Amino acid sequence: MVPRMSGWFPKPAGATEHRVATERLTMNIVEAGSGPAVLLLHGLGWDHSLWNPAVEQFSPQYRMIAADTRGHGATDKPDGPYDMEMFARDYAALADALGLKRICVIGLSQGGMVAQKLALIRPELVAALVLVSTSCKSDPSLRDNMEARIAAMDKAGPEAAAKIAAESIFSPGWRKANPAALARFYAWRAAMPMAPLNAATRALYDFDLSQDLPGIDVPVWVIAGEEDVLTKPKGMEEIAALIPGARYRLIPKSGHMIPVEQPEQLTALLAEFLNAHVR
Repeated sequence: MVPRMSGWFPKPAGATEHRVATERLTMNIVEAGSGPAVLLLHGLGWDHSLWNPAVEQFSPQYRMIAADTRGHGATDKPDGPYDMEMFARDYAALADALGLKRICVIGLSQGGMVAQKLALIRPELVAALVLVSTSCKSDPSLRDNMEARIAAMDKAGPEAAAKIAAESIFSPGWRKANPAALARFYAWRAAMPMAPLNAATRALYDFDLSQDLPGIDVPVWVIAGEEDVLTKPKGMEEIAALIPGARYRLIPKSGHMIPVEQPEQLTALLAEFLNAHVR
């Protein structure tokens, strides 16, 4: 099994981790609490543990569920290719297997892309949406960045690919201030199976929901990191402008990985959103 980033994201007290067989594949999840359901979707190359702090923080009021996406963590890793609709339908099947009816979906990065697609293909399932450090469409620079990671891995090994990833997802200030954590990230990412990670990476390409987003009719907040160079604030503003009634929030002094760089600010915004829209 891929090692966990336990130094950053310890398992929440009282949470249970188990695998759920769906009609599509078997997914690994961590859940805690009861009440309105909140489903948390991680980004490319991470796993459910990215959301462990949120699971612990909000489980007294909500049923918090964080899962490993296809190809990640302890969820099944069938051969690719993968695509964003495939991921969205996986999560819809998970919700159905768990008996969930109306859920709040919180997604970061690729998880935010999947969350948008899920809200569009299963509008009766998604009751509220938080999109963090994400995009509604891919562009050539994203493809170039991701192919550079894959090429580096093929040529120089997975640690080189991990270093390229770190340059785009963590801000320069955070990298300078956290060398030990950065080294743990390199080791953790380098230990991941590369074939499913590459398949998940290529699922980002040719993604465009910009024409579909006006059809989303639930409360939506869009949260961007001020120093994010991967999913830039301008693109996040576009998402908020396309979804009727969506609200945009900018977190200062953060790169792409807001849960790592500014966890307190993100938690405060999530608490505000959940208190207002999820009951």
